[in-house]
Amino acid sequence: MSGEVNEHLQALLRWIEQQNHIPKRPSGLSSEERKQLQAVNKAVEQLRRSGVPVPEDLRTLKLKLSAKDVPGHESPEPEIQLKEVEALIESLGKILKTARSIRDRLKPTGQTGGPRKHYRVTLRDLLQAGLISTDDRIELQWLKDGPTHDGRVKTDGTIMANELGGWKQYKSLSTAASKIAEQSLNGWKHWRRVNGDGTYTALDDIRERYMNEEAG
Repeated sequence: MSGEVNEHLQALLRWIEQQNHIPKRPSGLSSEERKQLQAVNKAVEQLRRSGVPVPEDLRTLKLKLSAKDVPGHESPEPEIQLKEVEALIESLGKILKTARSIRDRLKPTGQTGGPRKHYRVTLRDLLQAGLISTDDRIELQWLKDGPTHDGRVKTDGTIMANELGGWKQYKSLSTAASKIAEQSLNGWKHWRRVNGDGTYTALDDIRERYMNEEAG
């Protein structure tokens, strides 16, 4: 576990331990206790949504407050308790932010099964699936009614593009498109296959078909 996440969890557990020494009150929640229960409920829900295990002590505190949530006499809480609740919420916010960051970093390597992400699909995948061929004619057009540039897909998944100076090889569709257009372009959206009947199919659509078939 990240040292920063562990630090916040330890602070949370210390806060919960302090709550166990609060003198018992008459039945029913005070206004401040009710705010505390709402904060704890919100914290538990946020932790669950982020996939972070809810500490057992936090569950216990939630149950303890919920059990007292019946009509009864309210007594004022010291102002320090409200500040501690606010500190708890702030600490939980940091936990969630760090947890999401860790989750996002681990997600690409931790995924198994299901459809592959767009950035993982290559031209070689489409070739091996038989969705495109090295004999297919592809062309680049990034402006409506603008110029077009012919291309060919090689067996290794690279692309040959016909430029003013002749044919040149590129490692990816986007690299070729951006170089030719002299601006940043998503090559999958601007390269298209020229079909036998004269129609066009964007390589992005062919990639989407590949992903759907793989998922199925």
